[in-house]
Amino acid sequence: MAYSTPKSNCPSSSRQDPAIDAHDRVNTNWIFQSDEFKQTPSSRDGILFSNEKVMRSKGISFLALVGMHLQLPQQTLYVAATMFHRFYMRFSIKRHHYYDIGATCIFLSTKVEETNRKLKDIVIACCRVAQKNDKLVIDEQSKEYWRWRDIILFNEELLLEAMCFDFGIPTPYHTLMHYTRKFVKDDKNRIALTKSAWAFVNDSARTTLCLRYSPRVLAAAALYCASTICHVNIFSEEHGRMWWEEIDVSIVDIKDACNIMADLYESSPSNMGDQKYTRQD
Repeated sequence: MAYSTPKSNCPSSSRQDPAIDAHDRVNTNWIFQSDEFKQTPSSRDGILFSNEKVMRSKGISFLALVGMHLQLPQQTLYVAATMFHRFYMRFSIKRHHYYDIGATCIFLSTKVEETNRKLKDIVIACCRVAQKNDKLVIDEQSKEYWRWRDIILFNEELLLEAMCFDFGIPTPYHTLMHYTRKFVKDDKNRIALTKSAWAFVNDSARTTLCLRYSPRVLAAAALYCASTICHVNIFSEEHGRMWWEEIDVSIVDIKDACNIMADLYESSPSNMGDQKYTRQD
């Protein structure tokens, strides 16, 4: 499928400071304020945002399981999750089921990230995850196979419309690796911090953090949270400044992101593995 250029009524890319790393260049029209989440299309359909968050999380869990079946890299899954969250800022979750959109986001993200998978394989993975049977044999002529195939192809156009053909979706991973190398010199501590911070970014895909903050802020929040979990102090290279000041990130934003992750952990601790997020004062 050939993708056209964005329509004129879609978000236009904001001007960027040349000093900002390319991996952090996110269209600011995709960054939303807290009060805007009370006015989503789903809320106008009578769904409380607290319930919408639960449904979004379920959609991301489905998306992640399909990605695991397809052995997709985490970068592709994060891009798919960002597409998913962006979609529901334009369309109601009441009218478009989160499994259907999750499957479509996987399909489109594999194209964008050039980690292509055959549509047949994506459809089969969706069938198995939806029916909770990893060994389910799928007949390519079955109604279930064709139902998922039609869902993905039908919703692809709708997803492209919601995205306004904006495929510039930066992720925090590259920036996070840069920060760990910059601020953590001890190899043992750096490995532990990187593992914990990487898990933070992975888990954050289940929240709307990608719609609230830039990848730079999320990478900083991941590092901050990991430092508290691993009990490792991080020191700035510039005397007299905190490390987050050196990268021009607000500690208020960092703690807000950490608290959103703490809320996620408190609401579903059984799904968060060994990583425990606590609120920051």
